[in-house]
Amino acid sequence: MADPTTPSPCPCVLCDPAASATFRARRQRAKHWSSEMAHVREHGWHVVGVGGGGGVPDWAFTVGLWHSYRIPEVAMFGLELHGLMHWVGEAAARLRDGASTETGALLPGVIDGYELRLQPVDAGWHHPLFGTAVGFYRRTPVPIVQLVWPDRDRRWPSDEQATPGCRAQPDLRLPVDEHPKGVWTEEAG
Repeated sequence: MADPTTPSPCPCVLCDPAASATFRARRQRAKHWSSEMAHVREHGWHVVGVGGGGGVPDWAFTVGLWHSYRIPEVAMFGLELHGLMHWVGEAAARLRDGASTETGALLPGVIDGYELRLQPVDAGWHHPLFGTAVGFYRRTPVPIVQLVWPDRDRRWPSDEQATPGCRAQPDLRLPVDEHPKGVWTEEAG
C-alpha cells in the first residue's frame, strides 16, 4: 500500500524527459510553448488566457502548480481576459503561500474587496477547457479548482438576484452531461 504522506509522482512533461521530447516535437508549431515551459520552471506556473469569442466568455487557467507545489491548478471564467489572467496568477501565488485549497474555501484579496470561492472541477471539463494543462500533464488528470466570483453586490452565481454576467459562470463541479445546457456545454461538446 502506498504511503499517503508521500506525494504522487508528477506525470508532467518536465518530469519525464522522454515524454517531454515527444511533447515538444508535437508542439513545435506553438511558438510560445517553450516560454510557457520556461515560466513553469522559473516561476512555478504559467497562466494561459483563452479569448472565448463567438458568445463564449473569456477564461484563464494555470499550468504548473501541481508540478511545482502539488496544489490544484486554478481556473476562472467570465470576466475580461487581461483581468482574469492577473487574478488567476494572484490566486496561484496565494495558494502557493498556504491559502486553503479546500472546496468552498474563500480566497480574499485577489480582486479588491471581494472574496473568491474555490470549487473543484470535474475531470470531464479538463480536455475541452484546459487543453494546455492536459498536454502538459500527458492526459493524466490533476486537480483543478475554479475561482467563482460574486457580483458587485457580493451575490454568488447561485443567487437568482445575481447579475446575468455573474450567473453565466460555468459550474464545473458538475459533470458536463449534468451541467445546464449553454455556451459552456457547447464548448465541451
